Amino acid sequence: MSRIAPAEIERIVREVLAEMGASPPLAASQGPVAAEGDVVVACRLVTLAAVADQLASARRLVVPPHAVVTPAVRDELRRRSVPLVRAPLAASHTSAGLPRLVLLAARTRRDPTPLAEALGREGIEVCRLSADCLIAATDQLAGEVTRPGTLGLLWTRHTAAGLCLANRHPGVRAVLAAGLPGTAAAVRAVAANVLVLDPLAATGFQQRQMVGEFCRGGVRPCPEKFKNRLG
Repeated sequence: MSRIAPAEIERIVREVLAEMGASPPLAASQGPVAAEGDVVVACRLVTLAAVADQLASARRLVVPPHAVVTPAVRDELRRRSVPLVRAPLAASHTSAGLPRLVLLAARTRRDPTPLAEALGREGIEVCRLSADCLIAATDQLAGEVTRPGTLGLLWTRHTAAGLCLANRHPGVRAVLAAGLPGTAAAVRAVAANVLVLDPLAATGFQQRQMVGEFCRGGVRPCPEKFKNRLG
C-alpha cells in the first residue's frame, strides 16, 4: 500500500472539517503559555495553512496539550528544526471572562499577526485559521461560532461576499467592521457573533479598537424579535 503524502492528509482533514462546518472540540478554553520567539496556536487542529507564514523566525511551535498536528506541519517543523511543544494552559484568558475569538484570514496576503498579538495582550484568546476559498472560510467560521463562548472574525478584502456567505448560515449574525461607533451599533442591533473586517480599511489601532470592543461585549444571545429569522 502506498504512503499518503502529508500534504494530501492535510487537504483531506481540511475538507472533512469544512463539510462538518467545525473543527475538533476544545479540551479547555485557555491558550498555551508562550515565551519570547514562540509561535503559539490555541486551536485544537494545527494545519500547515494556519502556521506556515509564522514559522520562518519561530523558536518553538507551542500548541495545547491535546492538539492534533497534521503530518505536513510536523514535516515542516523538522525541515526548519523548530521544536513542537505541548504546553500547559494559562489561566489569564478565562480569568478575564472573555470569549474565544476565531480569526480566519481568507483570500488576503495581509498578515493578521499584529492584530492577533495585540488582542492576546488584552487577554483575548485568538485562534488563527486561514483559507484560500471564501466559501470554505465562511463554512468553517459558521461551525466555530456555534461553540460556547466563541466569536468569529473574518479577515478579508472581499467583505461584501464574506458578509453574504456568512449570513447564509443559520445562527450566524455577521456585520461589517466600519469604524468604532458604527461597528458597535451594528453588533448591538443583531447581537452579532461574526465581524467581517477589511484589513486595508482601517489602521492597526482602529482594528484593535473595533475587534477588542466586539470581544469585550461577549457572546450575545440573538434578540428575541429576530430569533425566528436569525437565531
